[in-house]
Amino acid sequence: MPKQTIEDNIWGSRLDTADKYYHSWEGLFKCDILDKYYEGEQWRSQRQLGYNPYVINKVYETIQIKIANFIPTFPSFLVASRVGNEDDIATAAHSAQLKEDLLNTITQDPENNFSEEVEQAYKDSFFRFGMIEVGYAADWIENPNAPKPLLGKDTDVRLSDRLKRRIIEEPSEIPQNERVYFKHIPAKTFRVGGNDHKYLNRCGWVGYYEFVDKDDLLSLKKLMNRDKVEQATVSDSEESNRETVRHDTAEYARNSLKIWHIWDLKAELRLLVLDSPKVTVFQKKYDFLPLFDLRPDRRLITNGFYPIPPAFHWLSPQDEYNETREMLRAHRRRFVRKFQVIEGMIDDEEIEKFETGPDGALIKVKRENSITPVENADLGQSVEQSIATSADDLNRISGTSDESRGVADRTTATQANIVNQRTGIRDGKERDRVVKWFSHIGRAVLLIVREKFTGKTLAKLTQAEGESFLGSVNPNKPLYRYITAEDLKDGYDFKIDVDVTSMSTTAQMDEKKKLLEYLSVLTQFPMVAFSPYLVREIAYRIGYRNEKAIAEFQQMALLMELARMNQLKAAAQPAPMPQPGQAGQQITQQATPPAAEQIRNQLTNQLPQVAGGPVQ
Repeated sequence: MPKQTIEDNIWGSRLDTADKYYHSWEGLFKCDILDKYYEGEQWRSQRQLGYNPYVINKVYETIQIKIANFIPTFPSFLVASRVGNEDDIATAAHSAQLKEDLLNTITQDPENNFSEEVEQAYKDSFFRFGMIEVGYAADWIENPNAPKPLLGKDTDVRLSDRLKRRIIEEPSEIPQNERVYFKHIPAKTFRVGGNDHKYLNRCGWVGYYEFVDKDDLLSLKKLMNRDKVEQATVSDSEESNRETVRHDTAEYARNSLKIWHIWDLKAELRLLVLDSPKVTVFQKKYDFLPLFDLRPDRRLITNGFYPIPPAFHWLSPQDEYNETREMLRAHRRRFVRKFQVIEGMIDDEEIEKFETGPDGALIKVKRENSITPVENADLGQSVEQSIATSADDLNRISGTSDESRGVADRTTATQANIVNQRTGIRDGKERDRVVKWFSHIGRAVLLIVREKFTGKTLAKLTQAEGESFLGSVNPNKPLYRYITAEDLKDGYDFKIDVDVTSMSTTAQMDEKKKLLEYLSVLTQFPMVAFSPYLVREIAYRIGYRNEKAIAEFQQMALLMELARMNQLKAAAQPAPMPQPGQAGQQITQQATPPAAEQIRNQLTNQLPQVAGGPVQ
């Protein structure tokens, strides 16, 4: 049993202080009210009103539009190597491609629920903040070699006699079905403590709570304070708090305990702390913090971790919109059709016919316009204008255009174009924030596989091995490969990006537009295509960032430059006169096209001479 590092009474005071700090921030920005607004409960004491007031849930609509624009169903990661001057660029590129295929295979596996978990965390970021945990999981089975220990001489014949007699013990259990899991941490259960900082990894400690089955907790290996866990019971306050987090059966609720998952960033310890009583039941060292937060608006004024929820600014426009629509509905319900009759200008029989007669009945009157309708009270144009104004206010605050909502804009084409450009800038900033969040998660996945996995992982390859520029294309090569942790320990560092075309159809259309504009510039200015540097510069100016495609364009630029130099060289040197008897042979050779292998070998040999080295 490991020795306990930090006393239990210290964690008791830390958790109480962190809980008070969190509830103070939560009350300041009305986080619980924001949850109700998303669910559609947007009127105070709505359940006590006795009827359902008019609700147009613009909060729900706005969030669903943003999820569709920024959270991909099948995300695609891009991995590039960070190479130095002494590294082999070709090997580094192959290493990055291998990591990219492995990462995409893991995140796109439906059983890992990556897209669903990040979507829940992204949705949480509108009301509080988003939090994702990435970890390692495996099914541990008994090692069949454990009862039969191996001798040192059976493993390495080069060992000395003393080392050969040493018994090498096999572990009692080995991992099976190794996997990386993604877990959405509800923001209402997450706390920070100690040194509060705007960056998560600079806080004193961070953690969250959840309810676990008591028997599952007792089955944990290396469990500390087992006697206190067996005596622990669920208090009434915990019972009521659980209902706000999860809905379980009464049978399970009576046997579940509140457990805190804590990462002590100073002591570098991962802890499990029982809430009642406050005792540590598990602890171990951790390599890196596996928590990744998404906060659209950080509170720089207080320099703390808890942000300003974006939906907090949507409350007033949403209330105004609902109140205006409710006023129109109440006005429509309150007033019914009424008529006024001039006394003595119509007989009683005709009045009865007017009230009960069929449609189109004829009524005799003694004077024209003896029966006239009573007009309803006019609400004025301000009420109808208020609907459009409140909707526009919410769109501006949330950064959502009318086009994304499927509504035609009420402006001219020039104004609409300007508005779309401004909205695109804001959407691009938000998309960059999500891409950065995804990149941190993707890097953690590869680090976990590299450090934790002991077996093989089947990865789907983007292209068959050996298939590259000027390489042979063999359709019979396998598109799957087993990858081990040793394959990732190749010494090459890497950086991760997200293919924005996989995030939404809107992003895909934007990238398509950039690609077509890029190709148009290369076509209109052919002198650019002869310079690999200008090819990349034009791509960056336009905003096209696909590094692999840009590298292919650079290679094509080198080929075009090579062909141009060969033409100039051929034009400068006069053709030799054919010898007698060789004219027909030379004509035949010139008319015969070279083989593909000859072209590939010639280009491969001449590319370094033209470019002065490979393209980076």
